[in-house]
Formats: sequence, C-alpha cells, structure tokens
Amino acid sequence: MTVTLQGIPASPGVAIGPVYFIEPTKTTQQQSPELCANSPEVEWQHFTKALEQAKEQVTFLRDKTQAELGTEKAEIFASHLSILRDPEFLAEIRKKISDEHKSAVMAVKETGDLFIELLRQVQDELFMGRINDIEDIVHRLVQNIQGDELGTLHLQQPSIVAAKDLTPSETASLDRAMVLAFITEGGSALSHSSILARSLGIPAVVGLGPLPDLHEGSSIIVDGITGTVIINPHADILSEYEQKRSAYIEEQSLIRHYAGKPSVTRDGVPIEIAANIGSLQDLDGVLTNGADGIGLFRTEFMFMDRPSMPSEDEQFEVYKFVLQRMKGKPVVIRTLDVGGDKQIPYIELEQEANPFLGVRAIRLCLQKETLFRTQIRALLRASSFGKLRILLPMIATLEELRAAKKIIAEETTYLQQSGISISDSWELGIMIEIPSAALLANHFAQEVDFFSVGTNDLTQYTMAADRMNRSLTYLHQGLTPAVLQLIELAAKAARAHGIWIGVCGELAGDPELFPLFIGLGITELSMGSASIPKIRSRLAHITLHEAAQWASQASTMESSEAIYTYMKGVLS
Repeated sequence: MTVTLQGIPASPGVAIGPVYFIEPTKTTQQQSPELCANSPEVEWQHFTKALEQAKEQVTFLRDKTQAELGTEKAEIFASHLSILRDPEFLAEIRKKISDEHKSAVMAVKETGDLFIELLRQVQDELFMGRINDIEDIVHRLVQNIQGDELGTLHLQQPSIVAAKDLTPSETASLDRAMVLAFITEGGSALSHSSILARSLGIPAVVGLGPLPDLHEGSSIIVDGITGTVIINPHADILSEYEQKRSAYIEEQSLIRHYAGKPSVTRDGVPIEIAANIGSLQDLDGVLTNGADGIGLFRTEFMFMDRPSMPSEDEQFEVYKFVLQRMKGKPVVIRTLDVGGDKQIPYIELEQEANPFLGVRAIRLCLQKETLFRTQIRALLRASSFGKLRILLPMIATLEELRAAKKIIAEETTYLQQSGISISDSWELGIMIEIPSAALLANHFAQEVDFFSVGTNDLTQYTMAADRMNRSLTYLHQGLTPAVLQLIELAAKAARAHGIWIGVCGELAGDPELFPLFIGLGITELSMGSASIPKIRSRLAHITLHEAAQWASQASTMESSEAIYTYMKGVLS
C-alpha cells in the first residue's frame, strides 16, 4: 500500500531508493543508574576519560568537515568543542557527581537537560542549533562513559536512511556515495543536521512525526523540495518523480553555470546580488557563490556569549578583515541590533513584556551612547580598507536618524583630529523595516545614501504578528500585498531622490518573488549565499519591463497566496 507523509523540507533534491531504518542507539534505551556505583572521584575519572575521548572525536570531525565542506560548516563542530570546554557545563557535571552523588551518565544527562531548558526559554531561531549541539554532545559523552562504540552506518547498497533523528555528528559522517537521502521523525530545517545535509547535497525531510513500520528495502521517494515522502509508490508515481529528479539535476547544473557570472537581466540591466552573513565563517560561502558584495553583515555575534563589550580595536579588526576579504566589493554593515530578547549581561537590558516593540537596535544605541560611539569609531576606521556601507536598524523617525547622524559626525571629527584616516566615500543607509519609515521614505531619502528593506521585520510590524509565533504563520508567510505596497512607496522615494534601495530579508532569495522587487525599482538583493547562483540564473531570463508589469499586477492582488500563485504561473 502506498503511504504519503508530509514533513519539513530540510535539504532540496529528489531521491528514490530502498529504505534503511536506523534503530535508536543503546544510550536512548539503556537504563542508567541514577546514583554512583563507585565513589564520586571514580565517577569523575570515568567522566574525564570520556571527555578527553569526546574532544578527540569532535576534533577529527571538525577537521574532516573543514576539508570537505569548508570553514563555515566546520564551525558547527568547533562549537561542540567549546561546549566540551565550557567551565559552567563542566562545573555543573562535577557538582552533580561530587555533591549529589549522581552517576557520571546521569550527571551528563541532567546537565544537558538543564542547559537545553535554558536555551528553550530564549525562543530564538539562532539558539535551535545550539540545542541540537548539546544533545549531540550528551549523546557522545554517554556513549563514551558506557564504553559503547559510536555507531557507523554500513550500507550494502545506496539507500534512503530513516531515523527518529540524526545528530550533527551522525549527519557529517554519512557516506554521500551510499546515502541517497534521509528522513527523520524529529528535527527542523534550522537544525545543524539540516544545515549539514544541505552542504553535503543530501536530500532530507525532517519533522515527519512517528514513521509507519518500514520494512528494510521497501521502495521510498523523498522530495526534499516540498517535504513529501512516499512509501511503496505505484509505477506512475515513480515515473513522475524520476522526471522530477532529472529536472532538478538539470536545474542544479544550470545554477552552477551561473555561479560566477554577472548579475544582469536578459535586457542587460545590472542588479547587485549580495549575501547576508552573521559571522566570519560565512565568508567562504559568500566567495564560493560569487556574491557581488555583502548586503547585510549582522554584527551581533561579536557582542553575544561574552562577559564584556568588544573593544574598538577588536571590532575594527573584524570589519577590516571582512572589507579586505571582499576586495573592493561593497559591504553593508548593520550596527548593533539587539533588545530585551537577548541576554547580554554587560549591556544591562531590561526585561520587557514585548521586546520586539521595545528598546532595541537604534533605540538602544541612542540610549547607550558609549556602545554606539565605540562601534561607529571602529567602522569609520575600517572604511579605508574597502567599500563600506553603514546601515542603521529600526529607524522609525527622522529625529532618531538625525541623532545618530550627529553622533557619527562627532566621531568622524574626533578621528580626523586624531590623525586617523577615514574614507570619504563610505555610505550611510537605514533599514526600512518599520511601516513609519516606508511612509516617510520621501523625507528619509533626502538624508541618507541608501535604503535596505528588511522584509522579515517589515512583515512582522505591518501585520502585528510575531514571526516566532507558529500559530501566526499565516500572517507572515510570503509577500503580503500590504508589505508590497510599503516597499513600493520606499522604492519610489529612493528613485525620486537618486539613492539606491535594496532588499535584505528572506524574500530577496525567493525564486518566485524576487522579480517583483526588480519591477519596483530595487537594485540590490541580499540573501543567504547558497541562493545566489539560482537567483542569478533566474535573473538572466527576465527583463526589467516584464518585472515591472508583474509588480504592477501583483500590487493589485488581495493576498500573499494570490501573489505567489500569479508569480509561479508567469515564471513557469
């Protein structure tokens, strides 16, 4: 009997083959003694031996991943090493063994649960991968303590792997020649296992829920594009998906062809296709995919997970490094964008009932001037090493913009008087992510060099829908007509005053929706670097005139679904 399941598409591609189910490992089934069988000191020795063994295993995985997938993906296992060396993590395990007389296995499991629960309370997408990391580390430590061998998958034929879940370590160890795809009951598209699957080019569907009984060798189809899994497909379904697989392979070849090509429309209009980055590790992907620049450099990573604020020199070195790596291509660096939803002890952020509407981003920077001035000085100093564009987030009023500009002018004067060289060609822009900024775009355009539309937050604030709230997904999926019209207002104002405007939100990399931005007059699109070749290839097949017609038509529609359906139709 044919069974169709729907999960979360985690890694694109289509695979057809026999299924191989991985049973849960011993550590998930084996009952562990709660209290020490030996003295606490002996238990601690068991743990430290397992810890050193884990460090060696993870170091090997990190080096292997770096060699095969690059520095960015190897950072996943570098973070595993940081957990294994984390004083708080180790101190909590020591306390449970020494003070509470827990067994080493129980101490590790309970400490892992404690740290995971703390991370879950943050409710931030960025922390989901961290939870996955801790689960992986706990799994590894427990196996080492119990003397179990870490599982290695030995497939007799190319197969589709099915499991309750896969850790990042298990995913990185998959043999690409033998694993056609994988499906899991748990997981998310943001997990490190999913990120690794995308880098490995292994189609994956996760979050399927309890899987039906799977007989080893049963035929199965995995559609990592739509999240569909079909067990025991009929011949006509097999034929359909074989065609879909061939079309996908052909499309990927086309995308690779465009990876280093100029970003122009069919009628020769240049569009800057840039990349979003959130750490230095992301730079490899930016360069590999031939980005025209960096359209959004999130600087928050420098300020988080540390006891004190990064110094001016420390920030300067990071900005200088990125500008130099980009070799004259533009780099848009956003000033600090945090609020009460992030725990940064040295900034002393107040807990707020609704931190997304509270003191964050530019509001915080104007209240904490020392923080802002330090970052501005570091940015201005770095401007001599590349094409710098400074981006101010969450600007709602002209008064905020002018207050920020006053500080920038003062710091510019200070540096010049100190004999420090500053480029005279750096640019200043603002995020269009609050409706008031779009509505006042004509005024803002007279005071800045560019606009950058953040579609994620512009949608959130326009629709009054927290994008982290799953029950409100229907309000922030796709491109809503209201958001499209706000972007159109900003684009018209930019054009009228001779400044450029870009889009750096998630929708910039949507293959069906990005032409609408081109049609509105957007001249820069910034996205995850992996999306760049595909968008560049699509761009080469449309004209500016066509895009303008589509945008005009879409702006009259009444729902995001209607817009998406329309664009899918005209592009097919």
